[in-house]
Amino acid sequence: MASGKALLGDQLRTWLARAVCLGFAGWLSYLALRFGSRAVVDDAVAWAGQGGVMLVVLSGLLGWWLVRRRVTFSRVLMAPSGAAFIGGAFALALVTGLCAHYLLLHGVPDVPDELGYLHQARSFADGWLAAPSPPLEEFHYASWAIHDAGSWYTVFPPGYGVLLGLGVQGGVPGLVNPLLGALLCLVLFELGKELFGGDGALPRLAVLLYLASWFRMLHAGSFMAHPTAALATGVALLGVLRGVGAAQPGRRALVWAAAAGAAGAALLATRPLNAVLLALALLPVVVARIAARPRVALRGLLHLVVAAAPLLLAYGAYDRALTGSALLTPQQRYMQLKEARKDCFRLGFGPGVGQCPITQNSNFGPEGFQLHDAKNNTARRLASLQRDLFAIAPLAWLPILGLFGGALGAAAAARRRALYGWLGLVSILGYGLFFYHGVAYGARFYYELLPAAALLAAAALGDLGALPARLPPGRVRGWLAGLGGALAWSLPAILVVALLAGWARVAPNGKRARTDDGRTLEVIRRAGPDAVVFVDSMVVPAAMLLHPAALGRGRPLVVADLGDAANAGYLRTPQARGRRPFRLVAGTLVAQSYAPDAPVRHEAGNKYPLQVAHGGFGDRVGAGPAGGNPVSGGELLRFRLGVSEPVPPGGAWFGFPIWVAPEDAGALTVHIEAIATPQSPRLGSAVDGASLGPWQDTRADKPTPRPIDLPATLTAGAHWLTVRADGPSGTVLLDYVELRPAARR
Repeated sequence: MASGKALLGDQLRTWLARAVCLGFAGWLSYLALRFGSRAVVDDAVAWAGQGGVMLVVLSGLLGWWLVRRRVTFSRVLMAPSGAAFIGGAFALALVTGLCAHYLLLHGVPDVPDELGYLHQARSFADGWLAAPSPPLEEFHYASWAIHDAGSWYTVFPPGYGVLLGLGVQGGVPGLVNPLLGALLCLVLFELGKELFGGDGALPRLAVLLYLASWFRMLHAGSFMAHPTAALATGVALLGVLRGVGAAQPGRRALVWAAAAGAAGAALLATRPLNAVLLALALLPVVVARIAARPRVALRGLLHLVVAAAPLLLAYGAYDRALTGSALLTPQQRYMQLKEARKDCFRLGFGPGVGQCPITQNSNFGPEGFQLHDAKNNTARRLASLQRDLFAIAPLAWLPILGLFGGALGAAAAARRRALYGWLGLVSILGYGLFFYHGVAYGARFYYELLPAAALLAAAALGDLGALPARLPPGRVRGWLAGLGGALAWSLPAILVVALLAGWARVAPNGKRARTDDGRTLEVIRRAGPDAVVFVDSMVVPAAMLLHPAALGRGRPLVVADLGDAANAGYLRTPQARGRRPFRLVAGTLVAQSYAPDAPVRHEAGNKYPLQVAHGGFGDRVGAGPAGGNPVSGGELLRFRLGVSEPVPPGGAWFGFPIWVAPEDAGALTVHIEAIATPQSPRLGSAVDGASLGPWQDTRADKPTPRPIDLPATLTAGAHWLTVRADGPSGTVLLDYVELRPAARR
C-alpha cells in the first residue's frame, strides 16, 4: 500500500512538474514573440553583418572534419578532469570579470546604487556601521544615503557591503564582483551535477554558457549587489537539495543544510525580496522531502535554521543600530524622510504604491500601481533579459527550449527542470509586484536566475543533440548526427561572436558620463592632498569619498559646490580647515579665494530631507516660489503644513542641525532668510529647545524676501535649529540660515 501511495505521489509530482515546465515555457514564448521579436531580428542581422555567419560556417566545417575523425565537442569537453575544468573556468571568469570592470566600465561607479554600496563599504572598512555626520553635512552627499540623527548611512542591507568593504580595505574593491562571479562557476557546476546526474558534458556546457553570458559580464564589471545575491541563491539552492531530506543522510548532508541556512540568511541581508521568493520556490521541495523522509528532513531543517540564526540576528542588530528598531530597515527610514507618501516604496497594488516622485520620479495616479503596470514592467524586464542574457536575443530561447524539453522528456528530467522553471516563475511574478522597472545593467532583478538559465540552456542543447539517436538507424540518422556534431563545434564560435556583438553594442554606451570615464577624478586628484574641491555634481564627490567616517583623510577632500557664501563658511570646518580651495569648472580646476572669517551659512534647500518634521513635509524646490527674487543657490527649503501628516494641536514644526565655528562661539545673530508669501504662517524659532524670541510674521501679498535676525549665545559645535509654524495650513519657504557675529546684527 505504501509503495502504491509513493508511486501515486511520484506521478502527481511529475505531472505538476510537466505543467510548470510547459506553462512557464509557453508564457515566456508568448512574451518573447510579442515584445522581443524585433530584438531577435535586429540582433540576427547585426550578428550576421559582423561576420558571425562566416565564423560559424568555418567552425562548422572544421567541426564536420573533426566529427568524421571521431573528435566530438563533448569528448573534448570531457577531456580535462573535473577539477582542471572548473579551475580553468574559475580563472576565465575572474579574468573576464576584471576586463569588464576595468576595460568596459573603466573601474569607476556610475549608477547611483553603486555609489551607495561603496559609501556603505567604505564606512565598514573604516570600522563604522554608519559614518558620523560631519559639520555642515549638506556639503556631503552620497546616492541612496541620508544624514539621520548624527549618522550618515545608506539604505542598503549590509550583506554585500561587508564583502565590498573587505575589498575596500584591501585596496581592490573592483576585484569583489569578478571574484564572486568566479565562485558562482563552482556552485553552478555542482548544481549541474544535481540536475544532470553527475559530472558530464552538460554541467560543463552550462558553465561555458554562464561564462559567455553578457549579463554576467555587465554585473561582474559593476559595483552592484546582484553577484552576491546570485552566489547566495546558488549555495542556498544547492544546500537544500543536498542537505534537507537527502537520500544519503549523514554529516555531509548536515553541512550542506547549514550552508543553505547561512546562504539564505546572507541573501536576506543582501536582497530581502529575493530571499523570500527563493524560500517560496523551495517550499514544495522541502514539503516533499519532509513527506518522504520526515526525520532526516526535519534534522536538516534544524541545522539550516541554527546556521541562519546568527546572521539574521546580526542583520536585525544592524537595522536597530541605524534606525532604532530591528524591524525598521534603513530603506523604510529613507523613504519616511524623502517622500511625502511615506509608504510609497512597497510591494503590491493600490493607492500610493509607486507614488515616489522625488526619489524614483514615479507616480501611477490616484489608483497607484496596478496590474496593467505590472505587466508593462515585466515585459520590459524580460525584453531586457532576452537581449542581455547571451548578448544576442535568439540565444535567449535556449532556456525556454530546455523547459519544453522537460515537459516532454522523462519523469526525472521533468521534476528536476521544473524546479528551475518554478524558481523563475516565482521570481518574475514576485517582482511583478514591485513598481520600479529596474533595467540598469540589464534586468538586474532577475540576475539571480542566471545560473538557472544557463542550466536550462545546456539541457536544451543536450536535448537537441540527442534527437538523431531517436531516429531509426540509417543514412538520415548518420547525416543528422554528423550535422549535429558539426553544429556543436560551432557553439564556441557563436558564443564568442555574441560576446563581441554585446561588447560592440554596450561599449559606446558604457561611458561613465558623470565622471568622463574616470578622467574627471584624475583631474581632481591633481589639486593635491591638501586641497578641498567644490564640485557641482551629485556623483563625483561620492566617487571620491574614500573615508566617510574620516573626511580629513581625503586627498583631496571633494564636496558639493553650494555657492561662494556657503563654501567660504565650509572652509572653517575641522575637515576643511587649512586646505586650499578649488572649484571644478568645465573639467578644469580653478583656484578660489575666500575670507577666512566668513560667516557659516547653511543653504536651507540642501537641508532636505528634514530629519525632524511634524505636521507637514519639507522638500527642496527651485527659485520659482520666490517670485523672481534672487535666491541663494537657486533653491529653497519648502515646508508645507498638513502634507503627509495632519498638523498637531501645538502646531507644525521642523528642525535641522547648524554648526558654530570655534572662533564664533559666544554672542551671535542667527540670520534666517525667508520668503514671505500669502500662504506664509507666523514662525517661531529655537536653538536646542531655547526660544530665540517672539513669533515672526512672514505673510506678504506677493513673494518678498523676509530676513529674520535673532540674537543667540551659542557654544562651538553642532546645535539644533527648530522652526515652528503657527496655523492649520500654509507654506514655509527658507532660503538660508547664516550665523553672524553679534556686531553684524
